[in-house]
Order: sequence, then C-alpha cells, then structure tokens
Amino acid sequence: MVDDITDMYRSQIRLQMNEEASRRLQEVIDPREDARVLALSLVQLVGGSDFEVGGEMIHPDLVPALMARLGEVRAALTSHEGSITVREARIDGSTIHLVVGLDGACVACGAAPGTLSGIQNDLLADSAIQTVQFDAGILEHFDGIVRDFMIEKSGVTFC
Repeated sequence: MVDDITDMYRSQIRLQMNEEASRRLQEVIDPREDARVLALSLVQLVGGSDFEVGGEMIHPDLVPALMARLGEVRAALTSHEGSITVREARIDGSTIHLVVGLDGACVACGAAPGTLSGIQNDLLADSAIQTVQFDAGILEHFDGIVRDFMIEKSGVTFC
C-alpha cells in the first residue's frame, strides 16, 4: 500500500515537473532555430573552421546545437540564464568527445549535481556523442562537503 502511494505521488510529481519544464522552455525557445540546429551534424560542427577549442576547430552553432539536444534540464539552465560551454571537442571517427562546463548562475548552483547528470544523460542520448566529461573548473565554485559530493555522487567525470 505504501509503495503504491509513493509511486502515485512520484508519477504525479514527474508529470508536473515535465509540464513546468515544457512551459518554461516554450517561453524562451525559438522552435525554428531549434529545428535548424538539431538538423546539423555535431561532428561537422566540431570539425568546422570558425574557432578553436582544445585544439579542434568548431563552429559557433555547436553550443546551440548541444543545448537543443537537452531535455528538461534545459529549462533549469535557461531559467537561471545559464548555458553549457565547450572547453574541448574532439572527433573520433564518426563520434565526438566533449568536455563541457556551465556558465551563468548554474556554475555555483546547489542543484549542479543534478544539472550535470541531466546534461550528460541528454547529450549521450545523441549517437554522435561518445563521451561527455565536465570541466574541473566547475569544482572551483564549491568547497568542502559540497565539492566532495559533486565529485563522488554526481555520477559525472571531471577533467
């Protein structure tokens, strides 16, 4: 009985969170621009020639294309005027390896472990992305137990 009630509440909360995330995203996202960047090849964007990140030349549409691939975590990022940043992008055959960071208020947010995990899960859902690691510079915004928690419990790798 207790498990049934817990599952019912979990389901209701998940639905409300999905609805809220969708509402927030509809307020700030241009669906035409998202469709445009979603249609772009991430491998080609990393191999583009507009600016250099970590020894690779990448296209300025890379970050918007990555952001468009995020699910509900994108609502948290955009509502805190944050985004992901790309510290490194490397092509390995037909896939890419990314080292990403955060900017905006997301950098030092207490919810960062969940945000990082959500970013990683959403990006790895794209078959063009082989690995996602996070810039160790994120950890500079935390100290003590919070920093240790980020390293040990977030489920992501920092480099």
